[in-house]
Amino acid sequence: MDFQTAVEIVTADQNENDWGEEGPMSQHEAVEHVRNTMSLDEVVDYGDENTEAYRLILSTTTRTG
Repeated sequence: MDFQTAVEIVTADQNENDWGEEGPMSQHEAVEHVRNTMSLDEVVDYGDENTEAYRLILSTTTRTG
């Protein structure tokens, strides 16, 4: 999986949550939110592409636009 695909998966997953009046997160906001609220050790391994995407996002320092 490439980084952009991971960003898209994490953004979609984060936007499934109800953020109230805030509306959906941008890709940059979703990635920063994940990086600020969890660590790589906290990723639960469900053996799916979401697990892989979260691990990739949390293990890199690449910035999103």
